[in-house]
Amino acid sequence: MTDVLIGLGSNVGDRLAHLRRAVDGLRSVLLSVEVSYVYETRPVGVLTQPPFLNAAVRGETTDGPLRLFFWAKSLEFAAGRRPGPRLGPRQLDLDIIAFGDLVVATPRLQIPHAAFAQRGFVLTPLADLAPDLVLPGADAPVSSLNRRIGRDGVKRAFPPESLLASR
Repeated sequence: MTDVLIGLGSNVGDRLAHLRRAVDGLRSVLLSVEVSYVYETRPVGVLTQPPFLNAAVRGETTDGPLRLFFWAKSLEFAAGRRPGPRLGPRQLDLDIIAFGDLVVATPRLQIPHAAFAQRGFVLTPLADLAPDLVLPGADAPVSSLNRRIGRDGVKRAFPPESLLASR
């Protein structure tokens, strides 16, 4: 089993419902799923778009990183995401932040995610789930990185239970 952390984001349509369906869909490939609080965050890059809801999921998988990547892309597509401007609005965005201690650098997939250490909307939810984790290439644990960059533009919006679909 490999420990996996995935960042979730949505700023188009029913943002919370998109995140909830993503968590439910990730349960098909992850065991022992934990979810963070949901945070409302300011957009990065293209600033003239609605705010995001962001969260993180932690779980374990026996699948490889490429299978998980393609599963995440299928969940994005099912939510209505289509190719668009980089950092633009999207129904659902799923990023593999960590896959055990694995480091991957391909044109389509980078693990750990390239910009995780500079983004409060990634670090704050990760700190809920794995505050002491030091990701490959990082110089400090997630909680320290989060304190370093601050939580400007990141506010708690919903409890973790809001992402758990009733079964």
